[in-house]
Amino acid sequence: MSETVFVTGANRGIGLAVAKVLLVGGDKVFAACRQPEKSEALTALKKTYPSLLELVVLDVNSDSSAEQAAKATAAKTGHLDILINMAGIMLRPHDANLESLDFQQIRDTFETNTLGPLRVVKFFLPLLRQSRNARIVNVTSGIGSISGTDNPHFYAYGASKSALNKVTRTLALELKKENMAVVVLDPGWVKTDMGGPNAWLTPEESSSAIAKTAKALTMEQTSKFIYNDGKELNW
Repeated sequence: MSETVFVTGANRGIGLAVAKVLLVGGDKVFAACRQPEKSEALTALKKTYPSLLELVVLDVNSDSSAEQAAKATAAKTGHLDILINMAGIMLRPHDANLESLDFQQIRDTFETNTLGPLRVVKFFLPLLRQSRNARIVNVTSGIGSISGTDNPHFYAYGASKSALNKVTRTLALELKKENMAVVVLDPGWVKTDMGGPNAWLTPEESSSAIAKTAKALTMEQTSKFIYNDGKELNW
């Protein structure tokens, strides 16, 4: 069944790949990033899917940008069925030790990875409320698993994703009464600029699983930490 989906961080990597998978499947996609007009990949997709793809300007770090993006989206659709918060950053060096930590980088990482998804949900909630089956997917990382932490790296990135897990679970509990399924999803280790060339999955492999899982989410899964195939993970 065709649905209306909003994807942040859609100009590259997994976000772009997810947008492609959804478009091929016939879904209406709102692809958001800071400067969509500068993305050759999104421009090409728009030419291929002119009636299904809408490009949206969105800086997830900005309240005003998120508010304007929601208004622009509402001008073109009356509802959203799925919101996929894909936008995220991992500032280098990811393996900085305690003595070399840059605390401004940590603040910037939390702003994007933790507050960004929460900010987007806040401003897009009215559109999600108009869907009969609204689902929210906040893309996290296995590195955000506290029980799974097995190395002394990723202070900023790992902690920001752990915090995202927490706020998502809280969000899921709040929205449960409105029958909105809300999860955090680990896309797997993917060959992107962030994941690097040694990763296990291609963007296409990860995005196909993500799209299938997002479209099939049910209220039984809400507040869960899941892998790209829907399997539950340990916090």
